[in-house]
Amino acid sequence: MTVTDRQFDAVLFDWCGTLVEYPTREQRFARVLERLGRPHDPQSVVELARAFATAEQHPDAIESDRHCDLSASNHEETKLLVCKLAGIDDELAAAIEQSYGDLTTYRTYPEVVDVIMTLHRHDIEIAIVSDFHLDLRPYFASLGILDCISGFAISYEVGAVKPDRRMFDAALNTITSPAHRCLMVGDNPGPDTGAAAVGIMSVAMSKSSLVARKSPRGGE
Repeated sequence: MTVTDRQFDAVLFDWCGTLVEYPTREQRFARVLERLGRPHDPQSVVELARAFATAEQHPDAIESDRHCDLSASNHEETKLLVCKLAGIDDELAAAIEQSYGDLTTYRTYPEVVDVIMTLHRHDIEIAIVSDFHLDLRPYFASLGILDCISGFAISYEVGAVKPDRRMFDAALNTITSPAHRCLMVGDNPGPDTGAAAVGIMSVAMSKSSLVARKSPRGGE
């Protein structure tokens, strides 16, 4: 396929769940407890994770989560609220909240660096569209591929979260390709296919399926 034959000139990637693996609650909490030097066993970690998951379903937690990734302070407020509802002590709660911002806890999928570098080598623009409360540029710098990324639309900078079209408009503003020449790649059909609102085709990937949804504008 030649450059003139290709269907897309830019790829917009979600970050968590698409480029990196999101730790399970059990994995996260076990790591936090280890760092705090607190004794724990698999059963106690499971119970802690269960209490946290239950607290996340509290109406106050659900409401707070709507704004969680709009700022670091919002994220802290939301996670500490969940911890309080789960009966978690202050020291552990603070460590749990801080762990979400530790980029080393997110495992990069093996093919990511090669895919990003290959797209860049073929002059495909790349933008990152992510709901996250902190800057993700250090993550890409640590992999040596920051220069391959044309732009970022991160919720805490944009002031919105997916599927709000402002996230995708912000991403388009960082690249030169028009919407109908872009592909959004994510793992969540809800937030990530919000790209359709601005005319971007989106692909939602999971371990078991690959689902493509064209924009209502038909890629015009």
